[in-house]
Amino acid sequence: MNDDFDQLDDYAILGIRPGAAPADIKQAYLKQISLYHPDRYAGASPAEQEYAARRARRINQAYQNLRRRRPSAPVTPVQRDYQAELYAQAQAHLAAGRRLQALATLRELQRINPWYRDCATLIAELEAEYQTPAPAGGPTISRRTLLTAAVGGLTLALLGWYGWRQLQGAMTAQELEHVPAAAPSPTAAPSAAPSPTAGPAATPSPTAAPAAAPSPTAAPAAAPSPTAAPATTPSPTAAPTTAPSPTTIAAGGPVVYQADFGPNSDWPTTSGNGWSVSASNGAYRIQANAGLGDIWAFRTSPIGADMVIEVEASVIGDWGGLMLRFNGPQRYLSFAINPASGQFRCDERNGDQRTLLAEGAFTFTERTRLSARLEGQSIELRINDQVVSIVTSATPPPDARYGLLARAERNATTATFSNLVIRALR
Repeated sequence: MNDDFDQLDDYAILGIRPGAAPADIKQAYLKQISLYHPDRYAGASPAEQEYAARRARRINQAYQNLRRRRPSAPVTPVQRDYQAELYAQAQAHLAAGRRLQALATLRELQRINPWYRDCATLIAELEAEYQTPAPAGGPTISRRTLLTAAVGGLTLALLGWYGWRQLQGAMTAQELEHVPAAAPSPTAAPSAAPSPTAGPAATPSPTAAPAAAPSPTAAPAAAPSPTAAPATTPSPTAAPTTAPSPTTIAAGGPVVYQADFGPNSDWPTTSGNGWSVSASNGAYRIQANAGLGDIWAFRTSPIGADMVIEVEASVIGDWGGLMLRFNGPQRYLSFAINPASGQFRCDERNGDQRTLLAEGAFTFTERTRLSARLEGQSIELRINDQVVSIVTSATPPPDARYGLLARAERNATTATFSNLVIRALR
């Protein structure tokens, strides 16, 4: 038997590290005493029994000593190996030309031990190197760094382009102003009713003399033709223009553009505070909360400002329809319908003023087809292939941009559009 255990200290005899916690000491004691308990050596030789008894007494003595002894402070791990490891990493970075990584590693080492070897000198040299232009043949930017920067720049460019595409086609004007139709001047004389074959008589200017009453023997003026379009409502500053018979107006020429309101639509899908525009399943939908005014999306005509534009519209709420000659939020024409009231309206926005060019009644259908023929200052308006008005704008915006709009005045409004086409005039 080996009697060297008498030379071991109390911690070693129990097989634990110095400064162990009381719970660890007790657990080690129970383990050791069970190994040398006399009952385990009942059938052993006398020499083995004596050794086990002496070892058990030493284990008990060590346990009692450690129980009475105040627990020593935990041993602080020596950081020398970790410091050496960091220093070796920094040297490896320097050897491979990774000088920025070496600088970062040396700074971490300096936080642990500011006086470790030549750490401070190396840091000073590297910092001076990156504060002045690098000499010829000096450190270069790694290929990985260049690739990372290129990918990051490309990602930012794509995100910016996508955001621009989303916002480019959708603009909003939050306006609740509604200009009612201006009443005709009280000094203007009423015009005679048109004959079935003649064009309608123009309204005289406010300064013109009133028309003479017809002679008692003269035949009464014939009622207007039932196929004639109703006269447009005059603007506050211009005389109204009446519509001729629909048979005298051409609908338009060949189709030059047909909107795709599917997954690959070039019409924007976006939203804001209380409004949204979106293309889905062959339809384009504009939604606006009550009081937001005009919410629209616009595109640019491929054939210029003179064109024929047609679309099918379904409106729930207030107004929805076409936006024409769009110059900006403060300058455009609009042709809209309100199925709830059975009314249509054409007005011109110019700054803070809105001039009513035409209004009237129309026959409501579930999907109403709107058409506008724009040629110079003249605009022919059709609903379900019937001319409802021809209006003239003295100074129409020259823009080739057009759009779809919902006008939410008193009610939340949803305008849904489909089958939008643009035709040449002839």
